[in-house]
Amino acid sequence: MSLATLLSGGSGYDKPTHPLTHHEILGLIAPFTRRERHVDLGASDRLNRRLVFKPIDHSGDGEPEVADVRETLLLENPRTGLYRLTRTLTRRCGLHATLTTEGADPGELLERIETVPPRRHFRRNGDTVIAQSYRLAPSDPAAAHGAETLNLMLTRGEAEVECLTVILHAPSVKGYPADIDLVPKSPGVELPEDLLAVMGWAWGPLRKTQLGWNGKLKVRGHEPHLSEKAEARLQRTVAHLSKILAHPPCAFHDTLRRARWGVTLRRAIPLLFFAALIGGAAGLTFVEIPKDSIINLLIMGSPPLLLMLAFGMRDTPPLEIPPLPRRSKAAAWMPARPAAPQPAAMPAPQPAPASQPMPAPPLVASAPAVVPAAATPLPDNQSTEPKVMLDAQ
Repeated sequence: MSLATLLSGGSGYDKPTHPLTHHEILGLIAPFTRRERHVDLGASDRLNRRLVFKPIDHSGDGEPEVADVRETLLLENPRTGLYRLTRTLTRRCGLHATLTTEGADPGELLERIETVPPRRHFRRNGDTVIAQSYRLAPSDPAAAHGAETLNLMLTRGEAEVECLTVILHAPSVKGYPADIDLVPKSPGVELPEDLLAVMGWAWGPLRKTQLGWNGKLKVRGHEPHLSEKAEARLQRTVAHLSKILAHPPCAFHDTLRRARWGVTLRRAIPLLFFAALIGGAAGLTFVEIPKDSIINLLIMGSPPLLLMLAFGMRDTPPLEIPPLPRRSKAAAWMPARPAAPQPAAMPAPQPAPASQPMPAPPLVASAPAVVPAAATPLPDNQSTEPKVMLDAQ
């Protein structure tokens, strides 16, 4: 059992250890069957206590946002007495949005899901559709079994803007900024670090990641106003990117030059602040301060106070020398793909004209045949053994 599990109020011993039985399945799917939602046993996982229901296709009559949207339900049992119901809406283009809620009664969870219409998940901003995922939870957990007020909390937002996929991750801890990921659809896309920061102080500079770029979006407040602010700023971000990416990269510098220089100054504030502290500390050496003055006490106690202030900030600004804004020389945000080389065509063989006779093959002079000489017969009285000449004595 981990410390995080203890702090979250859970326990590793209250997790069900046996698969779903047929009797349990019949009791769980009863409220779903009454609403014409049938379980898909082939896609379900009885061992992990997960039930998947057959998808429902929405035609979107009078609602273009939910045209050609497929809806699926997933019922999970992570702990004893606790169920999690997730609705997933998927468009034909690939965008998907989810709605998650937890409770002790699956029938009550289904009633919560049905209070949020599918069109609530999709917002149209010009020609761009934004898919928004939520978590549905009671505003007061202590009143979960009484007359409860449900909060629709934004957890994720996604949109396709030109050559980028924009993904917003809502903060899971109160008071921290949200994350914005810009994922290019093809390699070679280069974005300036102040692409989103020119919109205002709530948007931070972009940082290069393995998948693309990541930025911070400051959202403060309490639910349900916190999610409303996050949705409004996500729509502003999508509209800003749609406008910027529709023109060449040089137009971004020409139209927002003053805002880019303001972002550069804003990023240099932490460095300038510490430089001012160092310069002020050096200037105090030229000032005569009485020993019994309270100013000496403040000077001696200011360094630890500043350290506590710096490390106590939730979003610590980086100490950096920001790059100066420059005009891009690229012709487009997405580089043009080089044309694939065409294979060279083999020349067709030229047929010989019919009027010209085919040339005869050249004659090759053959070497004269070597006829073996006939063996000369030896006389009968001549021996084939070699003669030995003896010298006379």
